[in-house]
Amino acid sequence: MLNQLVNKVNSPKEFVEFLKHFREKYIMEYKEATNLPKSFWETYSSFSNTSGGIIVLGVKEALPENQIVGVGNSEKIIADLWNQLSNPNKVSFRNVGNEDVIPIRVDEARTIIVIVIREAPENMKPVYLDGREPNSYIRTGDGDRKATADELKAMVRNAQPAQDSISLEHYTLEDLDPISVMEYKTLAHKRYPARKYVEMTDEDFLVETGACLKDRVTGQVKIKRGALLFLGKCNAIKEEYPQFHLDFFNMRGGGSRWTDRVSDDEPGDAEINVFQFFRIVDMKLKALMQESFQLDENQVRLPAGGFDETIRECLANCLAHADYMQGYPSIKIEAYDGWYRFLNPGKMLVSPTQFRIGGDSRPRNEIIMKMFRMIGVSDRQGGGGPLIFKSAIEGNFRMPEIETNIEKTELKVWNIDLADSYPELAPDEKASLKYILKAGSGVSVKMISDGTGLSDYFARKALTALVDSGFIEVHGKGPATRYYIAMGRPEILTQLEMVVDSLKRQLYQE
Repeated sequence: MLNQLVNKVNSPKEFVEFLKHFREKYIMEYKEATNLPKSFWETYSSFSNTSGGIIVLGVKEALPENQIVGVGNSEKIIADLWNQLSNPNKVSFRNVGNEDVIPIRVDEARTIIVIVIREAPENMKPVYLDGREPNSYIRTGDGDRKATADELKAMVRNAQPAQDSISLEHYTLEDLDPISVMEYKTLAHKRYPARKYVEMTDEDFLVETGACLKDRVTGQVKIKRGALLFLGKCNAIKEEYPQFHLDFFNMRGGGSRWTDRVSDDEPGDAEINVFQFFRIVDMKLKALMQESFQLDENQVRLPAGGFDETIRECLANCLAHADYMQGYPSIKIEAYDGWYRFLNPGKMLVSPTQFRIGGDSRPRNEIIMKMFRMIGVSDRQGGGGPLIFKSAIEGNFRMPEIETNIEKTELKVWNIDLADSYPELAPDEKASLKYILKAGSGVSVKMISDGTGLSDYFARKALTALVDSGFIEVHGKGPATRYYIAMGRPEILTQLEMVVDSLKRQLYQE
């Protein structure tokens, strides 16, 4: 969205008309400005600490349309802006370049100033004002608010990932679950038999693999925080991580009540640490995927393809990238009919776009990620995101959706197509939506009727229902009437974008 707005600056007249009707939102802020307003800096901090945004000086939000009032002396305002951006006592990080400050002359009497503010790198957050870290702001809705103490701590942790590599004082090997250590060592040995891990003592194995550290002076073996999370006894983990909580719910069947649960606060045969939770939930998810196989037109079972590997990657990512120091929300994995939800505390340290493209791996918990790699679960090279989206494209499933902010990261993955992912749609509506999605352009009633086998009456009825529910738009009248995918639904835009990207890659390869 930010890039789309920035591109409109290239056409000043069009952009000014756009500003008259675009309301202040998460990524847009209007300010009247005789001089550079004091409130500018709060928004500067909030955009830098959140997802970036655009500040427009010289616009007043009003109804029925915004007023383009212009600024005072634009040259003076821009000079003041650069002077204060260069003052470390004013802002902790300069997050604006020459290309990001754009004066636009509306007419002889009015000039507005567009300032594009990028999201700051994680290692530069929080971006604060007046030399005081508590003067940090974040963007919520269409306004700025001071970051809470917990949010400040989260930003500091995000700026210094791999906190799980720190060794723990006053913890010993007795705080690790011996069964977890034995099972993990066996899996690592199977993957690397030449290392002869099973012949090592637990202490030597854990030091050899980097889970523990041997003090060169005292010879004492110290457990790293990630090793405690991965292999520890649950009570010992909660001493170091009081907010530690893992949950899996099987929500299949459409009811509001789960039919199966795995949790650290439910009595069970195994200690629930990250490793045991992963193994148990991984097996349950595989069983659920076997139950939800698809049939072809001859009622023959279709191969699962790489979807089981995709779900495993989602599970490992959720556990490896969680901020275990954060109190809310806790890690939660949920399986529904046709889709899965993975929720973990903490912001993803790469953007959703970079996650989809891959190639940039920034694990929050380096030790946990390494311990997963030792048993062949995760990929160091940042290939998890592309794998997840590739699986959706190849399976013709609804595209994965990811949302990340300072509080949480949520990933939703489907193993059914976009139309089938809406249980509220009638069969004729699903068939019509599938046809329009596949066509990729405007279609007529006759095309829908011919392509789906619906009668003219039922095709029109289905299309009307889809228009009323916002899935499609209608353009033209009479014989020229055509139906298009609605652009107002982000999940449909994601679907189309990914399909286009896939076609581009195929053409490039050919």
